[in-house]
Amino acid sequence: MTANIDDVFRDNLISILTDELKVLRAKVDISQQDLAEKIGISRQTYGAIESKKQKMGWDTFLALIFLFDKTEGTSKMIRQIGAYPPELETYLELK
Repeated sequence: MTANIDDVFRDNLISILTDELKVLRAKVDISQQDLAEKIGISRQTYGAIESKKQKMGWDTFLALIFLFDKTEGTSKMIRQIGAYPPELETYLELK
């Protein structure tokens, strides 16, 4: 069964992740530049997102979720803060 993800749900997830970006990035001990390169955006764009001057897009959100999910120390954290809930995991399943 595939879950539906509406715009309100997406915006809520983006907001949750945005609020925790500094903490997550510090936990991984990575610079804004290196993180931005890993997810394919400029350091300026990442900095604007982290400082809440620019809204994160869905593609950037997904890239960050996948990165933090595959990184020791942040995988559990993104679930605990609610940025990667079971509904999103179900939605992203390729089965």
